[in-house]
Amino acid sequence: MRPDTRFASSGDLYIAYQVVGGGERDIVQSFGGPTHLEALWEIPEIAGTVEQLAHLGRVIVYDKRGAGLSDRPPTVVTLQERAADLVAVMDAAGSEQAVLVGSADGAAASLAAAALYPDRVSGVVASQVLASFLADAEHPWGMQPDAAEMLQNARWGEAGSLSLIGFAPDPRLADGWRRWERMAATPAAALWSLRSMMAIDLRPYLSRIHVPVLILRPEEDFLVDPAGVTWLAEHLPDARVVDVPGRIGSAILPGGPMLDEIEEFVVGTRTSATTERALRVVLVTDLVGSTTLLDRLGEDGWRRLLGSHRAVVRAALARYGGTEIDTAGDGFLATFELPTHALRCAQEIRDVSAGHGVAVRLGIDAGEVSVLPDGIAGLAVHSAARVAGHAGGGEVLVTETVLALATGNHAPCDPIGSRVLKGIPGRRHLYRLGA
Repeated sequence: MRPDTRFASSGDLYIAYQVVGGGERDIVQSFGGPTHLEALWEIPEIAGTVEQLAHLGRVIVYDKRGAGLSDRPPTVVTLQERAADLVAVMDAAGSEQAVLVGSADGAAASLAAAALYPDRVSGVVASQVLASFLADAEHPWGMQPDAAEMLQNARWGEAGSLSLIGFAPDPRLADGWRRWERMAATPAAALWSLRSMMAIDLRPYLSRIHVPVLILRPEEDFLVDPAGVTWLAEHLPDARVVDVPGRIGSAILPGGPMLDEIEEFVVGTRTSATTERALRVVLVTDLVGSTTLLDRLGEDGWRRLLGSHRAVVRAALARYGGTEIDTAGDGFLATFELPTHALRCAQEIRDVSAGHGVAVRLGIDAGEVSVLPDGIAGLAVHSAARVAGHAGGGEVLVTETVLALATGNHAPCDPIGSRVLKGIPGRRHLYRLGA
């Protein structure tokens, strides 16, 4: 259920942004380098990071100017423009104050915003950031001038940046990352982004940053000199450095140590470090033709139909031991301990809804998930949603994993062939649940 992409006006340009989740606090996530908001949700590792942050508050994520769905400026981006873009996105999202979480040039934008817009920032979490990204006599820890050649050698558009940020080799991840890179920027635009980052110099702003700053330093971050990180912290009025194990790629993953530190900084708890992992069968439902029904029934009629449909789903969940995890619009996310119960529940939802003149499509998958305080996260969640997206009205589609685990009695399932599920490894064999 990816969020809508919207646009914030910043000077003469438009900046694309999305809002994920809700809650009493706002968090602005500024990823490093070129990004693409739509492609973000096709990579479970990145999407899972945003989703876990969304358990802490309302997350605002955006494409920086020059990348993804945002406008391309004619010149190198200044630090003031980066900060102004971030605040423009906050304005458009209705955020008065936020914790800023950023990496690389996203971290620099966050720190600059804290200096230039102190009333809008309550704290900053930064990683892979230096006071100056280009080395000089007074600051020898920056990137060398030949860094642009390093990016060219990484072959932008072929997932070469994966190794630069320390992700372990993974054919499935590499496939999604290639698409992420190509949608985020052309090779020339990626090189322009790197040159813009190398022009960043935070030193004139450091004494003006009075909010708490947490700098996360992965032990195996070979792009940023740890001595430079120490220098940065020492020249900030209220900053501390926390060393986290592993590379930047693994450290920022859902359940990873960086998210533990972010949670403690933002809300004072550390739940992800002890997150329960469990095998669950995941069911996703979606009402077909919602817009058409709303136009035909009107708002009052639609509310009555939606209330009746939710009652049908919840009655079936109660009968078969399902746990309702989330309800977004007219769809449900639920889990089961037994695959047979999930199949029977889906069959009842489909059949009872059809008797009411309502077409529902449902997807079921099974796998290991992280059980979070107010939800779940994991590849099986994304997979079940993708499977539901392949279903037609009145259809229940299930994966071969579910059928392999289902030892009890259930309606027969007919194979419909293999499908590629966006952001999911390989091809998955799907089956249609019969009557």
